[in-house]
Amino acid sequence: MTNDLTLPGEKVVAVIGDIHGDTRWTGEVLPHAARKIPGLRSVLQAGDFGFWPPIRGKGFLGTVDFWCKSAGIERLLVTPGNHEHWTNLNSEFGKNPGGIAQVSETVFMMPRGYRFTLAGRSFLSFGGAASLDFADRVPGQTWFYEEVATDAEVDQAIAGGPVDVLLTHETINGGTPLVERIIGANPMGWNSTELAYSAVSRRRITRLYEAVKPEILIHGHIHVKDETVTTTGTRVYSLACDGEQGNAASFDLETGVWEWLGDPRRR
Repeated sequence: MTNDLTLPGEKVVAVIGDIHGDTRWTGEVLPHAARKIPGLRSVLQAGDFGFWPPIRGKGFLGTVDFWCKSAGIERLLVTPGNHEHWTNLNSEFGKNPGGIAQVSETVFMMPRGYRFTLAGRSFLSFGGAASLDFADRVPGQTWFYEEVATDAEVDQAIAGGPVDVLLTHETINGGTPLVERIIGANPMGWNSTELAYSAVSRRRITRLYEAVKPEILIHGHIHVKDETVTTTGTRVYSLACDGEQGNAASFDLETGVWEWLGDPRRR
């Protein structure tokens, strides 16, 4: 099933990478995107958003609502990352199986495998990724087993067929040059168990990518700005994280043109 989320007259959306519940950065990047994209109404967020509620409308979610409304942004559509509270998130998804979970006035969390269209262009949101530092986290509190997609979830998403744009948090094998360099160099010195856990997650997302054959793949997670065109012609964009240039871009729904929006701290 594909859901039409098109807003009348909407031609360009913003795309934002990991923000990790950073209220200060949120107050910089959302107004910046609105300044760069006149009439901006929708933002696509590529995971590690910072869904760690305890109370609706308070804390980080309240901050996002404030800055969205201040900037004229109507909605922020989130492809969840690994650093979200997956127990609470799945509870939200359970209220409307297969549908979007509205967790605040402007924030909508998309379940794994959610398909939608914007201005006739098809999208597949497939969230989650492996936390390389999972061994240092507390299960059920700061780390959640559900963060990594299962093979069954991948199979179900593949069954929907090809898509124009694939939104993930996890990266793929054979992605952008800088992402591949970081994975190969292992600069943080992750151990073999942590690396194997990450490799399983990447293999599953790679299998999804190869099956649905997107024209464009957008992901976060690795915290670097980079882009490439694969041998199959897919354009791959890796978004930087909060506090870094390359955290935000514009995407023209009609032409497919991607434009990096620069550093919100430099006007």
